Amino acid sequence: MIPFFDCHCDTISRVMNEGGSLRKNGFHTDLERLRKFAPCSQVFAVCTETNEHSIEKAEAMLRRLNRQIEENSDIVMLCLNFHDIKKAADLGKIAALISIEGCEQISSLESAYDNGVRILHPTWNFDNELCCAAVGSNRGLTEKGRAFAVKAQSMGFALDMSHISERGFWDTLEVCEKPVIAGHSNAKAVCDVRRNLTDEQFKALILIGGGAGINLYPEFLGLGRDIKAVIAHIEHFLSLGGEKAVFLGCDFDGIECTPNELGGVQELDKLYNELLKQNYPETLVRALFWDNLYDIMGKML
Repeated sequence: MIPFFDCHCDTISRVMNEGGSLRKNGFHTDLERLRKFAPCSQVFAVCTETNEHSIEKAEAMLRRLNRQIEENSDIVMLCLNFHDIKKAADLGKIAALISIEGCEQISSLESAYDNGVRILHPTWNFDNELCCAAVGSNRGLTEKGRAFAVKAQSMGFALDMSHISERGFWDTLEVCEKPVIAGHSNAKAVCDVRRNLTDEQFKALILIGGGAGINLYPEFLGLGRDIKAVIAHIEHFLSLGGEKAVFLGCDFDGIECTPNELGGVQELDKLYNELLKQNYPETLVRALFWDNLYDIMGKML
């Protein structure tokens, strides 16, 4: 079977806003479709997309997400550390991790930790008291943001740089002692948008033992907005020495549209098989789909 470790989906937001369940829905991702992969791990992001009452809304979303995972414990397991990811794989269950996309949504690191969150995006698309967003100004971490990053890693959180400003990215690397990731960010050299990574940023992630997840949003892919465009970003990161640093961060259910031929998680075998057709070694393809992010999580969690 094809393995699958995806660093970002926003499915719980759609469940909250549109109804349905995590187990089966008409969105881009659900547990039933994830079961076609083995082993399988999915990071579920909590993002309220608002500054209005964001803490209360995020806590409600976290409660719903945790309840949905518990109600479907026959096929999914909440993972609170790297050992849990290994255990879920051994049990044949989907390993579920929770991230918070924008730390203006938490009242404290302690409360987030107690609610099962293990991956933190310092910001989403808003500047906050910790840092600025990639789509905002290019100011970096505040003093509070620096202290936050250090404490978060010491508590066992992984830090995700996908939405942070470029200056904030470099500031975070200055203060962090463990690897960080850009969980759903593509190559700026291939598609020049502010949310994508420069070559210098990606090479810095390699040096510290982190990496970047390929985002399937057509606006961040550019080119033909299809499987070939996805592979172009993979190839660019590989050309920079990223054989152990590229993984998947599909952003399913957080994007308005998907690339041609990749309408949901159930179709990602097409990407896997296309890479094989292009003579990528299967060991490398499996690394992109599982091993790389699995190994990076081992260092962060």
